[in-house]
Order: sequence, then C-alpha cells, then structure tokens
Amino acid sequence: MGQDVYRAAVEQLTAELEDLLRQATKKKEAINVLYESMGEETPYKDVGSEAAGARTLRPDQYYGKPFASVAQEFLNMRKRACTSEEITKGLEQGGFDFTWKEGDRNRVVAVSLAKNTAVFHRLPNGTFGLLEWYPEAQRKKAEATKKGSRPVITPEEVVPDAEPQTDP
Repeated sequence: MGQDVYRAAVEQLTAELEDLLRQATKKKEAINVLYESMGEETPYKDVGSEAAGARTLRPDQYYGKPFASVAQEFLNMRKRACTSEEITKGLEQGGFDFTWKEGDRNRVVAVSLAKNTAVFHRLPNGTFGLLEWYPEAQRKKAEATKKGSRPVITPEEVVPDAEPQTDP
C-alpha cells in the first residue's frame, strides 16, 4: 500500500511539473516575441521557431545544394534575420559542403550574402534577412535601380576574397 501512495504522489507532482514547464515555455515565447518586435536577439533559444527549426534540420539537408539556395532555405526555416555565424553553423549542421577554409567560412558567408542583394538584405545591426521580409528595403532598391545608381556599400562590407581551401 505504501508504494501506491508514493506512485500517486509522483504522478501528481509530475503532472504539476509538466504544467509549470508548459507555462514557462509560453512565457519564454512571449518574451522572445517582444524581443523580436524590438529587433533584438531573443534570449530563449530553447523555445519557439528556432528550437523547432533546430530539431527539424537533417544532417544532410544542405549537402550538394548551392550556397545561396541553402542560405535562403535556412533563413526561411529560422523565420528571422541571423548573423553570418549563425548561418554558417546552421549550414554546417545541415551538411553543406563548404569549399572554403574553415577559418574563412564566416567571413565568406557574410561577403556572399552582402553581394547577393537580389535575395538577401543586410540589416544595420549586421544580421542578414531575406529581402522579401523588408518591403521598405525592396522599395529603396527598386528606386535605386530605376535611377541607374548602385546601392552604397559601406567599408565594413568590403572584405577581400578568402583563399580557396586546399587539401593538406
């Protein structure tokens, strides 16, 4: 009879704990939404679209695909702007076959994204998103194209090309 009492207590406490964890997850998601609306990095990476996206990334998802396609796919999965480091890490986890030296990857990813202004948009905070997410940036780009001018590139965006990776 004693074990039945303990088992009932464990079941009750487990149910209460699961309820508290669900409540905590909802609060974390709400906090993340507020941070995103302020344009800031979300503090809770274990909840929301990021955590769901990280769980659905297959280790071969990006293997054999072109860089721009997989970067776009990754950003669509994350549903928010990301740093070049986050994108590089995600592509590595998805099996993307980088042809660049490991130490050059973040820099080359940033340069490649910055150069492909038809698809990607570099935000003032240094993160990259998809141009389609930013109607105002699309409008400015279209106006600049009509006038025949080219977008202004800041000195921070000018980075020399990395050396190609060589096998030892």
